[in-house]
Amino acid sequence: MDAIRDLLRELTRFSDVGLLLMRLLVGFLFVYSGLGKYRKLRKFAEENGLPVVVAFLAVSAEFLGGLSVGLGIVPQLGALAIMGVMTGSMYHHIVKWKSPYWAASGGWEYDLMWFTMCLVIAVTGGGSIGLWPIV
Repeated sequence: MDAIRDLLRELTRFSDVGLLLMRLLVGFLFVYSGLGKYRKLRKFAEENGLPVVVAFLAVSAEFLGGLSVGLGIVPQLGALAIMGVMTGSMYHHIVKWKSPYWAASGGWEYDLMWFTMCLVIAVTGGGSIGLWPIV
């Protein structure tokens, strides 16, 4: 049992690398997704029943939050911005559209997953590897 405990303790030495990989994944996804929504902002606003100004703010939070998280420039703020976007998305799925939980059925499972990953980034600082990390 001591060998397993020692191995697990050793793994924690790589927590900054693990957080970096998670930040890169989150950052890439939200930058890419945000770019696509910028290109079709009016359509995005209409499909979600949002005024264009609100849609622009949400897409900006998604895109800029993704850049912040991915590059490690105050990643906690970027993660909080994305958490706000995911909260709005889950609200639409659960309250407005009455979607089921599972993503395969058009649900909010992935929204909760992204929210949780950003929560981990926010509470850990995202690790020490980045352009301007806080930790």
